[in-house]
Amino acid sequence: MFRTIICTLAAIFLISTTSALAEDNYTKAENFIKIGRLGDAIQALEAQIALKSDDARAYFMLGDIYLRTNNFAGADREFQAAITFRSAYRSEVAKKYHALALASLQSREMETAKRLFDGAIKWDGNLKSQIAKSLFDNGQYELAILYNPGFRESLADKFYAKGEAVAGVGCLSHYREAKKYSAKHNEAVKEKLLAIAKSKFEEKDITFWREAAAEFGKIPPDYKIYQPGTYTFSLKAGEKTDHWITFRSGILLELSISSPDYQYKLLGYNGKVIKDGEDVVYPDDIMDKFKIIAITDQPKITMVVKDNRVSIK
Repeated sequence: MFRTIICTLAAIFLISTTSALAEDNYTKAENFIKIGRLGDAIQALEAQIALKSDDARAYFMLGDIYLRTNNFAGADREFQAAITFRSAYRSEVAKKYHALALASLQSREMETAKRLFDGAIKWDGNLKSQIAKSLFDNGQYELAILYNPGFRESLADKFYAKGEAVAGVGCLSHYREAKKYSAKHNEAVKEKLLAIAKSKFEEKDITFWREAAAEFGKIPPDYKIYQPGTYTFSLKAGEKTDHWITFRSGILLELSISSPDYQYKLLGYNGKVIKDGEDVVYPDDIMDKFKIIAITDQPKITMVVKDNRVSIK
């Protein structure tokens, strides 16, 4: 009877002592963490694990320290041990990663943020859609589409709408952003930019808008090859043909252009301009490729193209 009482008292003493030591290790660790002595905190928690190898709380606290110091391998190891001994810690671990990811995002540490978001999703897959939406709503589009590729279509729509609301060259940056996420609006953008190009008079402006249109798809050539025959053009004052007039190589060209009053000019591809008239001889360097510019309204300009090789034969 006496021996039983002694054994019972010894067991109670041992349990009390172990509990006291555990509490002492936790207290030390927490105090060390508060003053930034993380190395000492780690030692206190490792001492607790030596005392009780299945102590989920100690593993969890160790994982948290390693996570704060970007020791991701160490954090994963300790968190896994914590979850092994107490599965309820899984959601808590995910929250730790998520909170630090948001902090890293705030300080523009994008690579670290991504790694932490990945960690949060690893521990709790249900966070993926929540993280993606949060990133999208806060303008972090590149990260958002990593976690929900479906946002690509929404982003394309968003930037396309912005482009439609802006006049002039300002629309291009929005259209290019839309294209980056999806090709769904490319054809519409291309046609709009080609229409703008056609509305321009200066060649440098036409070239600028055509080159912009070409970013969104294949565009038609800006020239037309005319075969032997008779052609007519109708142009308003100040208007010019919307394409370069050229001819197939190898022909012996005879060209005649006329209108009732000759109130038009010819613009060569080299930039030279000549005023046409009944006795004007067209320079060869202009005739390779040119446009017709109306000085006054020209309801009918007639162009006759002949290949004199046929006549020679």
